[in-house]
Amino acid sequence: MTSLSDRTGVSHRIGALARGFAFGAVSLAALGLASQPARAETRGYAVSWFYMAAESQKDDCPDGTNDLSEVMARKILVQMGKTPAEIEKLFIDFPNNMYGTLYMRGKVNGKPVNIYANPTAEPDPNIKTVKGHVAYGFDLDGKDGPNDFVDPQTGAKGVDDMLYRALGCFITQRASGGQRPTYPAIQWDTTRDQMPAWIVEVSGIERDAAGKIKDGDVKLGVYRATAPVTRNAAGDPQSDMSFTVDTNPRMQNVVHATMKNGTLTSDPFEFYMVQDPFGVAEYHFKKTQIRLTLNDDGTAKGVLGGYQPWLPIYEGFALGGAVNELNLSVDAPGIYYALKKLADFDPDKDGQNQSISSSYWIEAVPAFITHPNADKTSMVVGPVKLAQGHE
Repeated sequence: MTSLSDRTGVSHRIGALARGFAFGAVSLAALGLASQPARAETRGYAVSWFYMAAESQKDDCPDGTNDLSEVMARKILVQMGKTPAEIEKLFIDFPNNMYGTLYMRGKVNGKPVNIYANPTAEPDPNIKTVKGHVAYGFDLDGKDGPNDFVDPQTGAKGVDDMLYRALGCFITQRASGGQRPTYPAIQWDTTRDQMPAWIVEVSGIERDAAGKIKDGDVKLGVYRATAPVTRNAAGDPQSDMSFTVDTNPRMQNVVHATMKNGTLTSDPFEFYMVQDPFGVAEYHFKKTQIRLTLNDDGTAKGVLGGYQPWLPIYEGFALGGAVNELNLSVDAPGIYYALKKLADFDPDKDGQNQSISSSYWIEAVPAFITHPNADKTSMVVGPVKLAQGHE
């Protein structure tokens, strides 16, 4: 018969053995975890601003900016042959009395036509264009020519941005210090509630022992979501909302990129994205590059540059017709002629370039991104989006 002391000793030995096994298992698990490389992070973003990058200088329009709408309208009416009395009558309720008149100011075979559908139905008004040499963007052609710019952020020379040359002397297209131009900010805000969001995903991010993002290779994805952004109490896109990627292959833009000092720079690639007819219906950039700084608060900000067809840019102004001209102080036919003259890529059989170099600001807030049929989705750790897949 086993004594109480014997049973107690056996229990102690069994307990010690069990604890040993448990300690060994924990140690092995810890050793296994320690031997595994740190899982790369993925950050998700919803784009909160995308428009032509502008860093307007006080002397980049040496002859002054283009006329404000009232002055422009008077000149147009004189060119149309209106008498002083007729002009003053139209100005009684400016600009409401003038919309229809400006629409039909073009002439084809001596007959009035819609000038916005037929911009060459009037002579080139030779709008004022930017003469300065400061603009954000990239050297797209590998040259530093007389019309090129210097990037104020990176100091890079040879920056190609003829779109800013074309539009940068209209007062409603000017901005500096990271501010948003007046009307484009209104336009962007107006489209937020119905236009599916643009979303950005940066995967393969690694950190050093201090928690800083390491320099090295990452993958950049820019997609269209299936739903618009949600607004916060201030009316801005709400952070940390969930978005599902639109599976349409035309909305998939994925490219290798390199991180350095917290800023991502993509390889050149071709970019396509649908926006909204109220602004520019679609964007199709060639030789695209993106520079995007990933901020510690989860936001991102940077520049996209590339060559895009110039006709859709004109159409964005022309679709608003006289409303755009009179409320934004822009000359639509003047924009058509300027874009055509300054276009610098993709010549047709007659030598007319079909695309124009351009640079756009990108701002984005943190977001969750879900890929349909993916095994895993994004998660949040503090302000940083970490993903368990899509690496």
